[in-house]
Amino acid sequence: MRKAFFDGTHRTRHPAATWARIRPLLATYGITRVADVTGLDDLGIPVTMAVRPLARTLSVAQGKGATLDAARVSGAMEAIEAWHGERTVPAPSVRAPAREMGLPYPVTALESHAGSLLTSRTVLDWITARSTIDDTPVPVPAACVRLGRQVHDQWRLHLPSASTNGLASGNTRAEAVVHGLCEVIERDTISDLTAPGRPWFPQLIDPATVEDPHCADLIARVRAARAWLELWHLPNRFGVPVMACYLWREDQPALLVSGSGAHLDPHVALSRAITEAAQSRLTQITGSREDIHPGAYRDTIHRGPASEPGPGADWATVARRYVAGFATDDGEAGHLAALVTHTTGVHPLVVDLTWGPHAREEFAVVKVLAPHLRYDARHTIPRPTSEVAA
Repeated sequence: MRKAFFDGTHRTRHPAATWARIRPLLATYGITRVADVTGLDDLGIPVTMAVRPLARTLSVAQGKGATLDAARVSGAMEAIEAWHGERTVPAPSVRAPAREMGLPYPVTALESHAGSLLTSRTVLDWITARSTIDDTPVPVPAACVRLGRQVHDQWRLHLPSASTNGLASGNTRAEAVVHGLCEVIERDTISDLTAPGRPWFPQLIDPATVEDPHCADLIARVRAARAWLELWHLPNRFGVPVMACYLWREDQPALLVSGSGAHLDPHVALSRAITEAAQSRLTQITGSREDIHPGAYRDTIHRGPASEPGPGADWATVARRYVAGFATDDGEAGHLAALVTHTTGVHPLVVDLTWGPHAREEFAVVKVLAPHLRYDARHTIPRPTSEVAA
């Protein structure tokens, strides 16, 4: 479908239109409210909080955007994605070890916990995914897709592991696949930041050179609040723009928050990084998540992080390295899938979670699985240094 909205993101429908469509459906997915928490901070970047009291995973989801409508859609759809990950994963059709499934990928290349005992001999429950390249059916472990805890009467190895990485929604299926592919590429890039011998070096960006009106406005809001801001370009093996943002303000002196974003349009990637960092601040301020590190509340002196030496790279020079010319979500999804396939040798896979009785005209939810891509489940993004970037 042709894209229709380009302010900080690429969507086939304006956020206000999406919000009008999904708002009547919130109760269906256990969402009791979508709260605007923007005013709890001074940055002025819209952030929302979607509450799902009976969630099998986190009961609060955060959303962000350049406008309140965009932030509402972001928060509500994140909660809706989690609901589908908990409740609409297809029932397994086969129970067998991976070596009997004729897989086009090694099962150990899927996401798993550190120290996992998963092997090709591990007996797993299998569901059907589809190749993002040619739509062929491919078995994947149900445990890679299903979220939340379930009651059962048998001891089980929870291998491999599932997370929200690659769990994505959109106005269309292709838009959801784009979001999922961007996320797995972003997480792989972040996981690679501390890898020894990496051939891709982070590049500090000079915020003063960002002339894109949308991103420049976000930076101006942060500056107006007298917050410390640092922007980084994170080159990677896919050639996809990935950006990171770090924020600090003296009202939370122990807290350096971060955000990252990936998109074929570098301006969208930068916007996502900045708005996610603002969202991270408000997550800490609201205290709405149970996994906030106690160190965030530590008393300390009001001294910000030491800035990296040098003015940073010119944003226009960084942005010119990339070409973002897809007018449709289908074209964008196909291009991203091809990049991942070329890099890893394996087609990325997608499981539709809005299937059959769960299908909706208003949106689609998918889970993207990309064997051989890395995911570090930490909630922080390691801050690059001049030594790493040298």
